[in-house]
Amino acid sequence: MGLLLAILFFIGLFPSLVTKRVAMKSGYTAGLAAPSPGFPLGTDQLGRDVFAWVVNGTRVAFYVGTACTLISFVIALMGMFAGYYGGRVDQMLMRVTDLTMAVPRFVLIVVFTTLLGSNFINIILIIGALSWPTLARIMRAETLALREREFVLSARVVGSRSIDILFFEIFPNILPSVIPSLALQFSYSVIDEIAISFLGLGDPNVASWGLLISIGRQAIFAGGWWVLLSPCVLCIFLLVCLNLLADRLNDRFNPKLRFNL
Repeated sequence: MGLLLAILFFIGLFPSLVTKRVAMKSGYTAGLAAPSPGFPLGTDQLGRDVFAWVVNGTRVAFYVGTACTLISFVIALMGMFAGYYGGRVDQMLMRVTDLTMAVPRFVLIVVFTTLLGSNFINIILIIGALSWPTLARIMRAETLALREREFVLSARVVGSRSIDILFFEIFPNILPSVIPSLALQFSYSVIDEIAISFLGLGDPNVASWGLLISIGRQAIFAGGWWVLLSPCVLCIFLLVCLNLLADRLNDRFNPKLRFNL
């Protein structure tokens, strides 16, 4: 599973080593062409190479997943501050979290994408900025459990600053609980971008799997089943691998599972 993810990551990082064709360039064939030695995954209605599109779509998926996960992780750090300081800081930050979770995330993503535009950078920022509440709650819960532990109290006694305690004492100890959630967050971000592109709200100049699935839905009525099949299979494969990775990480880092408590 790890090897397969590494292969996909390599393809996404260096798509030019896998195919020399431009992903969204039309006219490679006169129209829909079935898979052949020259076009392993066929072409779409405009003669665009599906294989080149799928390969470049892998890069798009990893860009979106990585960037959105990093953004949500940075914002979610406020959960650690809320758990450590408590009081009004905790109340204020958690109310912001509750407000964000009150409306389904995908609905908010659609609304903000419609308002701010379907630029690729906008989509990444919107998905990342709306994906932090679950991570923030996990960080808060772990911080609440750690802030009265002996090593934290000892750091206070010797005069360590709160910011140092947070990032050098508490933060390393909450990572085992956060890392599996980051793997899931990666897959959720990829799903959100694919769904946005499928609905026609994504960047039309980006070779997203979602856009190709949307095109494939139309092509299938003309007999071009391969246009729809290829991105769907690869998308499912990537998401299954990511969820299995999250399960493995949870088994590895969760102390209750590790010691069968």
